[in-house]
Amino acid sequence: MNDFRKLRMFLIYVSCLIVFECTSGFSISSSSSNRGALGFGMRINHLHAPSRSISKLNSVAVPISELEKDLTPSERSITSVVRKCGSAVAYVESVSGPTNTRKNGTLPSGGRSLGSGSGFQLSTDGYVCTNYHVIERAYTIQQALSNFNTIVDQIAGNATLLFPETIVNSIQSNLKDAFANSDELQQLSATVYVRINSDTQYKQCRIVNVMPDLDLAVLKIQDDSDDNNDDDSKSSKTTTTTEGGIVSFGCSSNLLVGQSVVAIGNPFGLDKTVTTGVVSAVNREFRAGTARTPANAPIRNCIQTDAAINPGNSGGPLLNLKGEVVGINTAIITTSGSNAGIGFAVPADQLKPVVEEIIRADRVAKGFKKDRGYLGISVLKQTIGDGGEGDKSATRVYCNVITSVDPGSPAEQAGLMPIKVRPNGTVEYGDCILAVSGKEVSSLQELQNELDSRVRGEKISLTVQDWFGEKRVVYVTLGKRR
Repeated sequence: MNDFRKLRMFLIYVSCLIVFECTSGFSISSSSSNRGALGFGMRINHLHAPSRSISKLNSVAVPISELEKDLTPSERSITSVVRKCGSAVAYVESVSGPTNTRKNGTLPSGGRSLGSGSGFQLSTDGYVCTNYHVIERAYTIQQALSNFNTIVDQIAGNATLLFPETIVNSIQSNLKDAFANSDELQQLSATVYVRINSDTQYKQCRIVNVMPDLDLAVLKIQDDSDDNNDDDSKSSKTTTTTEGGIVSFGCSSNLLVGQSVVAIGNPFGLDKTVTTGVVSAVNREFRAGTARTPANAPIRNCIQTDAAINPGNSGGPLLNLKGEVVGINTAIITTSGSNAGIGFAVPADQLKPVVEEIIRADRVAKGFKKDRGYLGISVLKQTIGDGGEGDKSATRVYCNVITSVDPGSPAEQAGLMPIKVRPNGTVEYGDCILAVSGKEVSSLQELQNELDSRVRGEKISLTVQDWFGEKRVVYVTLGKRR
């Protein structure tokens, strides 16, 4: 009997050891080699996480409604924002120097970090917003290399006046090739990578454009169409749907002091960190320039918030409880380098038109065939006045009058009203579209151009007016073309 008890105690002891080993997989290295510099635009080493197999063994699927049943309405609003927008938040890092071939979407080794921060994805074809200062060093290096090629081309163009063109072209090509393959250039090269959502792979980005005065940079996740720059191939380019979610800009001008906001970012390299707070003040002025690129003028109407913004949050979204981006987190006032409850965000109302124009121009310049968005309306070609079609001398003149709305379309879901014929034969005119995302459209062609520049999954605002002159703004998420 004693032997049986000893055996049982031994088995219990071994079982406890196994359980302990399986549940203690998370550790943080405290060695000096793993201590990275903490600061805006600096990279730190990653934490060591348990394997996916262990995580799956310990996970239990519980319905969201069950988890949220004891939460307050405010807490449910915040968790809803995180679920809706968290997958669109990006980790942005730029690397210089020679890099080894990336495998399995990991960040390339062999390079030197130039800075890191946060960002967010705006469209399904991979356009990402971040702060200019997050990628400033990479952008400066890329511009210097681009300027070198421009100077070589200009010299070659002038040299053709004195020497045969074939000789000049040969020298020009050899010079560029020699410089491109040199060790010095490899050390000077700079590449930007993003990881949308913490579960996806690192992908190389192209810097589309920057606006230092707004501390803004727009990136484009590269795909096969970005690698082919020949003009003859533009007709065959198509945009590729990227991983992760998307977010859209909201209105920052109607924010109230005391209103709840949510910041999502990657402080100190910790993916998808959520902090909450309130709008501490509005209409602040903030100068966003850096030592390398001083700002010409301060940014007006900035948002001050007490939501914790730490190094690495730069470029991440500041969201209202609808899940709309009302600002881009850009800076803090602190004496310690960490959050002190005074953070600033560049307002969405200033960013939105600039970002939309940058993306639209890039799509046109690259000749992308977009996965164009679907609204689901038909529009009358003629203008309508009080006297009927084509009556431009009438007191009220309407253009872009909606004649029909497809059942189940985004337009129907948004409540857009088409022309209706009453039983007595009279016509009840529907809504007419005055503007798309704040840009006025005074003709069918202008409306068509605006809608053609939008992609599936993109959220737009439509300013519409009914026959009685009442205006309203509706928000529509474009669907897939049928």
